[in-house]
Amino acid sequence: MNNSIIHQIDKNKLCLGCGFCESICGKESVEMKLGIDGFFHPEVKKIDIEKEKVVKEICPGLNVINDLEFEENETIWGKIEKLYSGYSYDSEVRTKGSSGGIVSAIAIHLLETKIVDSVLQVGGDANDYERNTLNISKTKEDVLRCASSRYAPALIFNEILHLLSDTNDVFCFIGKPCDISALKNFLNKYPQFKNRFKLTVSIICAGMPSFSGTKAIIDEFKAELPVKNLIYRGNGWPGYFSFIDKKGTAFRKTYNDSWGKTLNRYLNFRCKICPDGIGLQADIAVGDAWDTKDGYPDFTEKEGHSLIIVRTQQGINAINDALNDKQIFVENLALEKVGQMQPYQYARRTRVGARLLAFYLVNFRVMVNFDKLRIFSNMKLVPKKTLANEFLGTFKRLVNR
Repeated sequence: MNNSIIHQIDKNKLCLGCGFCESICGKESVEMKLGIDGFFHPEVKKIDIEKEKVVKEICPGLNVINDLEFEENETIWGKIEKLYSGYSYDSEVRTKGSSGGIVSAIAIHLLETKIVDSVLQVGGDANDYERNTLNISKTKEDVLRCASSRYAPALIFNEILHLLSDTNDVFCFIGKPCDISALKNFLNKYPQFKNRFKLTVSIICAGMPSFSGTKAIIDEFKAELPVKNLIYRGNGWPGYFSFIDKKGTAFRKTYNDSWGKTLNRYLNFRCKICPDGIGLQADIAVGDAWDTKDGYPDFTEKEGHSLIIVRTQQGINAINDALNDKQIFVENLALEKVGQMQPYQYARRTRVGARLLAFYLVNFRVMVNFDKLRIFSNMKLVPKKTLANEFLGTFKRLVNR
């Protein structure tokens, strides 16, 4: 199937495993399967040229097209209407969420006020950590079952056309920045579904590790399989990577040790050239409003605070409604604080251009469509030596592959 567009996307390490190709082409033509590398990949069984052309336009691995115009002072962090730090007043929501519970609080409020019928968000299986899928949440309990981060792949859009055809629900969609890109690309191609999405909320993302990263931590403990109740974060801030093994023994590892020393070594290659970890296209983007210590984020356990970037009027309305009903607390945040709270995202936004140039040099026939993102103009904010190191590091990895 070497002449398959979908196969070529995957072969060039650009596939994010979202599943849109399966939904559009049909499972009889393309089926998402978990590979030995711990990521989902498309298995092309039959080529449908016209449908593959549609996939090429929608695929978030290829297409990140910003539709929210930047002002000059927004070149790094994107369109900003309001900028806050905050948390949920509900202690259960605040504790179960990865930071201050703002994402869950907004979702719950939208459901309880009937502004949306359902929330689309990724949820896991308590007894099988490899089963992360798109869930349809309709209650507070549903939302909280999906709360906290999942540093692993998830099948998100492989059933999206069936889902939209089987119900008339209006949705809030919660996902990674690449999921928001995928959804917007899809809605541009299928505009009949645009009015079905009331709000998009992006999780600020540092990349997607494979399931191999999860297994590596489990193996470190020499835990007996199968494991259950695996949580990457949550139940505190930043919260612990925790699980229970077959014998009922509980294990846990700090965020700094789980993410900082293991999981981030298993990132999908496409994440390494990602131009947007901060939800540039979402109505609201939410991440960790880390306290800083000696210029670095402080991961000491405490009550969570969320960084909240509101990008659109729809986002303003959702925040204001939750504020008026006393569901959340927010306080204004100075723009210069964001870089201190999210130094990794600042580095990504200013250096990704160098990595992308290395990708083009090695894969000179493959051009991604990353548009209106200030990728190359942001490079002027970084010393040339730093950019050269980023370029050479990516070039070497690609050549060695």
